[in-house]
Amino acid sequence: MIKKILKISGWFLGLMFLFSCDSGDIYPKEYEHNEGITAAATFVFDNPDAFPEDYPLIFGVFGDKQSIPLASVRIMKPKNNEPVKVSIDNISPDTKFLMLCMTDLGRLSKFTLFEKDINIELAGDSIVIPETNIKLVSYERIQNLVFEQYTCVSCHQGTIGAGNLLLTADKSYNALVNKVSSKNPAKNRVTPSDTGNSFLLEVLEDEDLGLTQPHTGFVTRNDDIVLLKEWIKNGCRR
Repeated sequence: MIKKILKISGWFLGLMFLFSCDSGDIYPKEYEHNEGITAAATFVFDNPDAFPEDYPLIFGVFGDKQSIPLASVRIMKPKNNEPVKVSIDNISPDTKFLMLCMTDLGRLSKFTLFEKDINIELAGDSIVIPETNIKLVSYERIQNLVFEQYTCVSCHQGTIGAGNLLLTADKSYNALVNKVSSKNPAKNRVTPSDTGNSFLLEVLEDEDLGLTQPHTGFVTRNDDIVLLKEWIKNGCRR
């Protein structure tokens, strides 16, 4: 009888040991949680009067420069030109670029103000862009978003161009700044720091000029007219 009891007890203890070792662990595994990589940046905007409002301005992570962002946050015009701090959590492992850019309503990038290549495998827990000044008024922005976006170059190209004005990227600056207008010899096409003596603005805004080919309404976004004015006010820097 005693042997039988010991045999049953031994079998029971063996069964308990078997179940306790089934997972291979005596203690439960520690819970692991990976929150992903954060991309953060701080921007200070020069020439705040040229801050885009018709175009959404976003800080985004991109897999391709020409695509819509994988994730983004919109930046609103700061008060008193204070630094703007932005961040995106859990960025995609497909991220290749961080970009501050103006987009269309479909979130496709129209003009890039800042970009940085990213190697996501070497990024660690976070990517931090230190405080960076952003130049809102640039001739490159005018060339891309005014002369090219509104297809001004389709008429103002070649060896002469309509109205003896060339607006292709390699010719436009020298053809505009401090050059007398062929339509109004009393004014320059563009005069640095003098919007009143810059015939280009009249061509785009004044419906009563009596031009053979009116140009009012060509530039449809107020942002782009403001950009031209701010560029002229600030001395027409190239």
